Amino acid sequence: MPIKRTVLIFVAMGLATLGGCSSAGTHTAYVSLPNLNAVAAYRINNSSAAFTNIVGSPYPGGDSPTAVRLHPSNKFVYVANQSENDISLFTIDSAIGSLHEVLPRTATGLTPVALTMDSAGNFLYSLNEVSGSISVYSINSGSGALTGVTGSPFTTFPNSIAFAITPSAKFLYVLNTNLAAVFAYTITSGVLAPISVVPVQVGNGPLAIAVDPAETFVYVANSIDNTVSVLSINSNSGALTLLGSYPTGTLPISVVALDPYLYVANQGSSNVSVFSIAATTGILTQITGSPFAAGSAPSFLVLDPNNLFLYVGSQTARTITAFSINTTTGAIASTSQSAAAAASPSSMSVAK
Repeated sequence: MPIKRTVLIFVAMGLATLGGCSSAGTHTAYVSLPNLNAVAAYRINNSSAAFTNIVGSPYPGGDSPTAVRLHPSNKFVYVANQSENDISLFTIDSAIGSLHEVLPRTATGLTPVALTMDSAGNFLYSLNEVSGSISVYSINSGSGALTGVTGSPFTTFPNSIAFAITPSAKFLYVLNTNLAAVFAYTITSGVLAPISVVPVQVGNGPLAIAVDPAETFVYVANSIDNTVSVLSINSNSGALTLLGSYPTGTLPISVVALDPYLYVANQGSSNVSVFSIAATTGILTQITGSPFAAGSAPSFLVLDPNNLFLYVGSQTARTITAFSINTTTGAIASTSQSAAAAASPSSMSVAK
């Protein structure tokens, strides 16, 4: 099965604090639709995970919107437009959660494929695949406007396709598929500096990267090896050390961490592998029942802000489906709740 490069936007997907755009008992979610040049918006019930389309959705945007990020204030949504090399800013209607794009768009590097943001919402990072760079912008808290920080864009190796920021916003890790390696950077007021000129090798065909909430480990899904690699983080320097790799299903393509569990979407075998994580060693052990069936060719995973559900996106089925999480065992189960997207979804960002 061919690898779908446009879905490689899996890291830290905008889990934020409840703001005015959500009503009691629900939260909002925004989904990029590259083939439609639009962004879809949904309201999701906190208890049942039932989806409701927000009026006016989907909203038109730039050309091939690949990555979407919600600001923690719940006032703004940012979207990377892969084919026109810029970023769209949308303001959010505080009453219903609808979107309005603010023009002009902000220029970035060639082929932006991923966005991430620090938890405070001070800086936005764009990973530019073809130009081999990371554009970093400070965010105006009042208007959402973006301003490039000093030194941006910062050089990284060409054809990097995913990245992850640590919860403390001290370190940034960039995944390069061609080199099968992870590059590490320190962050100081948005400014990036390489930790080492030598990247850390992982498995073959790495496609997705995630940092655990405790900022202890980095996880990489390796699509060719059908494994997930575990790397430890030096809390002082940010340097990585490869601890080992563990078998998954076929074509692992997305990974999210919810301590003490790790979830890996296997696009080829249409299931999700679930592992328990040993807190001190990082050793992964598949839980009972893993892997769990997850519909047709899952392409991305996003955690519910309350950690009660796992949202599974499928490009082939054009759906986003909610699976309940057993907080005691880590197991997932279908809720029968799903949203039919108007086109193949590539990424998702949610608010509480």
